Amino acid sequence: MTSERFSRRQLMSLGAAAVLSPALRLYPAASAEAAGRGCWLSAPVCLPVLLLFAWLFCRFTACRREGEGLGELSLRALGEKPGKAALLLFGLWLLLYAGFVLRAAAERFTVALFPQSEPAFFVLTLGLAAGFTALCSPRSLARMARMLLPLLLGVILLLLLFSLRQIDADNLLPLTAEDALPVLCGALPVGEVLLLGLYAPGFLLGGTEKREGGFGLSALWLTGLCLLLSALAAAVIGCFGAEITAKLTLPFFTLVRNLVFFRTLERMEALVVALWLFPDYLLASLALLASQHCLRLALGHAPAFHGEGLLVMQNGRWLSWLCGALAIAIGLLLAPTDSALTLWSERVIPLGQYAAAAFLLIIYMVGTVRKRL
Repeated sequence: MTSERFSRRQLMSLGAAAVLSPALRLYPAASAEAAGRGCWLSAPVCLPVLLLFAWLFCRFTACRREGEGLGELSLRALGEKPGKAALLLFGLWLLLYAGFVLRAAAERFTVALFPQSEPAFFVLTLGLAAGFTALCSPRSLARMARMLLPLLLGVILLLLLFSLRQIDADNLLPLTAEDALPVLCGALPVGEVLLLGLYAPGFLLGGTEKREGGFGLSALWLTGLCLLLSALAAAVIGCFGAEITAKLTLPFFTLVRNLVFFRTLERMEALVVALWLFPDYLLASLALLASQHCLRLALGHAPAFHGEGLLVMQNGRWLSWLCGALAIAIGLLLAPTDSALTLWSERVIPLGQYAAAAFLLIIYMVGTVRKRL
C-alpha cells in the first residue's frame, strides 16, 4: 500500500479541478437568477459558512487512524450496522452523481459544439474513461489533477483578463441594502459546488499520510475558489447583465465565444469546451472511486487498491466494474429532455449535495457523543 500513497495537496488539487466542472456549468447563471447584479458577491458571502463546515469536517477527519478515510471513520462513528447502511446510501448517491456528471458533460458538448448530435456518444466515451480510471489506483488520478490544475486555472484567468475591456460597470453597481437578501440566496449554488470538493475526496484520505488538522489548507482552498467564482461572476454579469446571464445555458462559454483577442474576434469556445473535458473526467472518476469505496465497505470488502489486475474480481473488485457500468447506464437514461436535466441540475442534485454534507456532520456528532472517535 505504501507505493500507492499520495499527498493531501494532490488530493485537494483533485477536488479543486473536479469542482471546476459544475462551477462553470452552474455559475453564475444559477446565482444571477436569485441575486441579480449582486451575484458577484454571492461567493464571498458564502465563504464563512463554508469555512465553518471545513473546520468541522477537518475535526472529523483528524480523528482518523493511519490508512483510514471518511468511510472507515463513519463506520467507527456509527457502529457496524448503522455505519454500513450510511455508507450504502453514500455509495448510491455518489454513483447517481457520477451518472449525472456524464449526462451534464454530454449536454455541454451537444449544446456548445455539436448541436445535431446525441449525448449518448459523449456519455459512453467519458464513462468508459472514468470507469477505467476507477479500476486503477487513486494516486494516478490525484497526480494527474495536480498537473492539470495549473493549466485549467491559467486558462480561466487568461480569459477573465481578456474580458476586462468588455465589462460594463453599470451591470455590477450600484448595490443597495435591498440586494443583501438576494445575494444570500445566490450563495446557495456556490455552497453546492464547493461542498462536493471538500467531502468527496475525503473518502480517499486513506491513501494519504495521517496528519492532524488540515484546516489551514482547506481554508486557503475555499478562499481561492470563492475569489475565482466571484471574478467569474463579475466578468459574465459585467458583460451580459444579470437578466441575460440568468437565461444563458452555458454563461462562461458564451463569454468565451464573445471575447476579442488581440483586436480580432477569435473563436475560442471549441478549444475551451474541449479542454473542459478534463474537469468532467476528473469529477466523474472521483465520484466513481468514492462510490465504490463506500460500497466495498458497506458490503464487507477491503476498500483499498492493492495493485490488482484489471480482470481481477476478488475482494470486491467486481464492484468497480459494476459501478462503472451503472454510471454509464444512469448517464444514458437520466434526464432524456432538457427540462428534466434542468430539474435535476437545479433541484435534485443541489438538495442531495446539501443533504450529504449535513449527514456527514451528523455522523461526526454521533461519533463524538458516543466517544467512538
